[in-house]
Amino acid sequence: MPYWIERIVEPRKLFLAWQGPDHLGDRFRWAVAELVPLGADLELCYLGSGTRFEDCNQGRKYHQAVALGYQGYPGYRRDQTHKGVLTSFLRRLPPRSRRDFNEYKMQFRIPPTLAVSDIALLALTEAKLPSDGFSVVDPLNPDAEACDLVVEIAGFRYYVKDQPLHASQGYPVRLLPEPDNQHDRNAVKVCLADRKIGNINRLQAPTFLRWLATRSVSAWIERLNGKSARPRAFIFIRVRSLGLP
Repeated sequence: MPYWIERIVEPRKLFLAWQGPDHLGDRFRWAVAELVPLGADLELCYLGSGTRFEDCNQGRKYHQAVALGYQGYPGYRRDQTHKGVLTSFLRRLPPRSRRDFNEYKMQFRIPPTLAVSDIALLALTEAKLPSDGFSVVDPLNPDAEACDLVVEIAGFRYYVKDQPLHASQGYPVRLLPEPDNQHDRNAVKVCLADRKIGNINRLQAPTFLRWLATRSVSAWIERLNGKSARPRAFIFIRVRSLGLP
C-alpha cells in the first residue's frame, strides 16, 4: 500500500555528510559541515577539526576522516564559510525542467501536486550521488506538529546478511529507543515484529527520541532494493501531534 507525503517541515539547517569508499571497509557517515538557510539560499559552514566536529561524530577525530579520503566538498575550501551554495547543491538533483521530474519526486513519495521548496527537496531526497560519498541529512525539527518523510534504514545490510528479510511495501515497523546501544545512547532502532533490522540515522535520532516521547509516530516499509551484497531498505514515517489526523 503506497503512502504519500502530506506534511513537509521546512528545514532549519542541514548536515552535509560524507562516507568513505566501500573498499576501505568504514561506512561511518561523517557530519562534515552544516548547510544553513540564508534567505532563499544556503550557506556552507564547515564543522572544522576540533570539538564541534567530534561532538557531531561520536568522538571520532577529523584526521580519521581525512585518512579515509575526505578532502572537503569539491570547489569549497575547508577553511572558509561559503555563501550562495544552493545552486551548486541543486546540481545533485534532476532539474525541475525535466519532463520526468514528477516521477523523480514520486520516488520519495512526494505527490506531483505538492509544492516543495528547493531546500526541502534536498532534505527529502538526501541529494546522493554514487560518485562522491556526499549526502544531505535533515536533523529534523523536534517541535514539528506533523511531518512525513522517507528515510533509509541505517545498518540494514548487517542485520539481514545472515537472515534475509521477508517483507514488502506496507509492512509496519516499530521505532524504539535503544539506550543500551554501545555506540550511541541516543540510538533509535527499527524493528520488524520483534526483530531489529537497523537504526535511524544517528544525525536524526535525537529528534526521533523527542517525537517518540511526545508524538504519534507510525512507520512502514517503503521499498527494498540495492544489490545482494549491499541490500538497502527505506521506510515511510508519519509523525503527528497527539489528536491530529
